[in-house]
Amino acid sequence: MSSESCESLDVEGKEYYETGAGQYFETIPNFDSPESTAYREYTKFYGKSDFVQIWVEKAFKKSQTNFLRGNAKFGDAFPNNIDGSGVCVGFVEVIKKGTAYTGQLVESYQLVQKAIEAVKDGCYAQADGCPDAIEAIDCAVAAYVGSFEGKDGNNDPSGDYGFGPYALGDKRCRNFRTCGPTRDGEDKDLTAAVNSQVLSLFGGASHAAWVGDAGLIEAYLRLISNKSIIPFIQGAFRYYYFLSNKENGPDTYQTLDKYVGEGGAFMFGALPKLWACSGRGAKKAEEQTKIGGDIAGVSAVDWDAVRLSFECNYRCLGITCAEVGALYNGFPFVKPGGEACDDEDNGSENVCDKPKKSRKTECKLFTGKPGIKGRDKLRFTI
Repeated sequence: MSSESCESLDVEGKEYYETGAGQYFETIPNFDSPESTAYREYTKFYGKSDFVQIWVEKAFKKSQTNFLRGNAKFGDAFPNNIDGSGVCVGFVEVIKKGTAYTGQLVESYQLVQKAIEAVKDGCYAQADGCPDAIEAIDCAVAAYVGSFEGKDGNNDPSGDYGFGPYALGDKRCRNFRTCGPTRDGEDKDLTAAVNSQVLSLFGGASHAAWVGDAGLIEAYLRLISNKSIIPFIQGAFRYYYFLSNKENGPDTYQTLDKYVGEGGAFMFGALPKLWACSGRGAKKAEEQTKIGGDIAGVSAVDWDAVRLSFECNYRCLGITCAEVGALYNGFPFVKPGGEACDDEDNGSENVCDKPKKSRKTECKLFTGKPGIKGRDKLRFTI
């Protein structure tokens, strides 16, 4: 579907997903029971275990999803894509990124859960040489990274990115200058800080799988789940900023199908985690970002509402303002209103912090009512 034409979508794209190699996405997650705590956030939010497949199917049909929450009206969102113009970029973006990023992410979560179950069954390498748990972690890493990143994770020799969640991290770190170990670079040759974090956590999970500590693997999975959502938030911030008036004032917002599609695809992966922490925050974010809703692509998105929905819940999400960074998007200066929040003010520097009074007041409408009971009380440490 690289041409983004309606013909390639309806013919080659549909054929790939229905009868070609894309059939893989019809089965993910391949290990579906029991559900990991990370995956359950998605199934509880959408009310469906096959939410990835439904997302793709309805996008191809140019119709709407039938989820419990977080529905998308694809046909309403991209009317210019179905009027004979020959360009279907909106549908292409939600399909490609919905599968490659969210689909692969939940696949990696469940493969870690597979390792947990193997250990619980007494199968782990240190005890009897059983490789199943470690192999499941290896497969989780493969699902997260993909096969186009090169041997050192530095993209392939031609400088192209891969296609999995790892690639998303490397792409978005350039927009937010969170590339490299000190999170101050935008060089394409620098690995995203979040990718270094996540792969290190996978390494820890692998060692826990070796020694047979199922509880420790689960603790690592919680951390992986937290950090791996950072690029999704960055992607959502980037595209909903374009769809707002924040940079240039009244009536300067974009309405491009590409921006609506990309932003919606990132929210597809990020919204369930936000909802798990705060039903209020998720509702505020969804009002602004809904594919086929009354705002994104139609009128100006309230950028501050989208931003606060996430920022006010960083502590629960287990991430920090510094990890998400500020929106530069290739410019030498931070975009107006795109500054990173302050972790001390936000109460997200560590689990013992609390937000300052002024910040708590600002966040009042964006916090509370966690979708997963007790999710906002968890402490995400080993």
